[in-house]
Amino acid sequence: MARNRPLPLSEEWEDPDTYIKELLNFATTNVLFMNLCGGVHMVDFLTREPDLYTSLLPEEWRAFFEAHDIHDILQLLLREDIESLRTNATNGHTGAGNRTWKDGAFPPQSILDYIHQVRRLSLRREFDSAGSKKTKLPRHVAVGMKTKKEHEVEHFSGYVASLSDTVGERRGEPVSHIVDFGSGRNYLGRTLASSPFHKHIIAIERKHQYIAGAMGIDVSAKLREREKSKTVYVHSRKKSCNDCNGTPEVASSDKAEAQSEMENLQAPENVPVQGETVDDQEDVTMFKMLGEITLEPHELLGSITKGGQKQKPEHEIDTGGTISYIEHNIQDGYLEPIIDHVVNPSPATTPSETDTDETNTSITIQPDEQQKSDARVMVVSLHSCGNLVHHGVRSLVMNPSVVAVAMIGCCYNLMTERLGPATYKLPVLRSLHPRLQATGNSYDPHGFPMSKYFETHESPGAIGMKFNITARMMAVQAPYNWGHDDSERFFARHYFRALLQRIFVDRGVTPKPGIPEDLYADDEGAEMTTAVIIGSLPKRAFESFTAYVRAATARLLRDPKHSAKVQEHIATMTDEEIQRYEADYFPAKKNLSVIWSLMAFSAQVVETVIVVDRWQFLREHDSVKECWVEPVFEYSESPRNLAVIGIKK
Repeated sequence: MARNRPLPLSEEWEDPDTYIKELLNFATTNVLFMNLCGGVHMVDFLTREPDLYTSLLPEEWRAFFEAHDIHDILQLLLREDIESLRTNATNGHTGAGNRTWKDGAFPPQSILDYIHQVRRLSLRREFDSAGSKKTKLPRHVAVGMKTKKEHEVEHFSGYVASLSDTVGERRGEPVSHIVDFGSGRNYLGRTLASSPFHKHIIAIERKHQYIAGAMGIDVSAKLREREKSKTVYVHSRKKSCNDCNGTPEVASSDKAEAQSEMENLQAPENVPVQGETVDDQEDVTMFKMLGEITLEPHELLGSITKGGQKQKPEHEIDTGGTISYIEHNIQDGYLEPIIDHVVNPSPATTPSETDTDETNTSITIQPDEQQKSDARVMVVSLHSCGNLVHHGVRSLVMNPSVVAVAMIGCCYNLMTERLGPATYKLPVLRSLHPRLQATGNSYDPHGFPMSKYFETHESPGAIGMKFNITARMMAVQAPYNWGHDDSERFFARHYFRALLQRIFVDRGVTPKPGIPEDLYADDEGAEMTTAVIIGSLPKRAFESFTAYVRAATARLLRDPKHSAKVQEHIATMTDEEIQRYEADYFPAKKNLSVIWSLMAFSAQVVETVIVVDRWQFLREHDSVKECWVEPVFEYSESPRNLAVIGIKK
């Protein structure tokens, strides 16, 4: 539950306001950080002259990195006792020439100071496992879960159940329902509806196939009988609020589009971002009510016979919880029609004896005319991505029936940008890219940042906290979980992709990148680098650079945009020509590995800014009594472990 400190900060910070000022100042003024988080892209690494490594890092950094192995450099960034090294560097009593680290050059003061800043400004991720309300999942409830998901659900289900009880005690009225945003296959909801929690779940999911899969798992787990589905279309007038001004969400980008920004990035498993443009005057909210599941006693599900004798099922079926599946495209945080329909179903929507699997019932709900709902709802999310978490956080201040939220986000690349592109001038190190322009100029009212404080923050030459898609995609990295072999695979993958881009440029598949004055200017005369999207390749493609080129070529020959040039200029390359490229550019692999490591390390601050912005949004609303952020499971098992919690007055 709520800690004495609302944000998980190092002991250095006495109050969150001082911390936030320092955080935003660093994120908007430190040129190296801004270039590492949004200003460079690995695909461009070998196509610039001078290359990105030389352009980005000061000479003393490059000299130090040259003297050390990449895994020692990772140790310095992530785990070394920086404070003792900074003290040693400051005292300098033995003389700069005599100081060594790892039998090599001593880190320059500027490197140590940068590492110190990133660490002190990043939210703490340590999880208090001893104080966790972990619940061991029965085998039948854990059906289909991988180890990572099981860890998440074991800890977060107990946390949510305990939080709902606490909210009920503090408000003097129990939480009647838990709404799961982006429920996916409903692992969390199924657990909360089962023993020992017996909660009433409203599982909202856009993807029909996910709901169908969830209902199938319910049957397999003997939690329900197979039931008919019922489709309900609910028409409601948009309820305006000061937070979203009643403006509909602009369609967001899906994973396939986002892949062009950071190829081969391993993002957490998640539910795709929601969003479609709707009419400003009337919001038509459509959802399917795919059956309410009341967990029945096992006798009602029939008995199992063996040798003519009745046998009990392997486990008893719970009787206390319910699950209502809603197929719905969430466009903002307004949930009252859905909640009211589940809690107080009208006679027009009650299934009759003549209902079929495709029965559609149309009802009209006018929010200002309907009776006040008795529901007291907590909205939760376990790794819903992009703006879906924003909608969940906003639901606390938009809906009378929502009394608490507990939201865990992921896939920050699928968030949209609310304020437009950054206007400050940096040394431009990355190429023109249509993806940057499209996302930077979206001005989506549902995007990042959420809070007024972050929206109005002033920095030299800019107003508002802004991250482009490259910075946000880097924020899903988990460098503290990298082992030796993991790191080598990451480095090889990015090196192969950067080297292939060098071949594309040399052989005319894509133009040589220019040096734009403004990445986001709507300049029809500017030649943008054509995005060559390769997509995921099988593991065997990374056994050698030659194998990688052949696999990528086979994929691109099916792409109508590039197939002709790839056939003419790449497919005709001999193994010897490919291997010559690898030999000529091999010294750059370590340099690329250094930059990638610095990017992933620095992006901790990007995630921190995003999470703190969500907390700050809740903090700015008078209707919110308490709000805080805390880790709710082990970073080593699931690195997106920060939950944003809010409780209404």
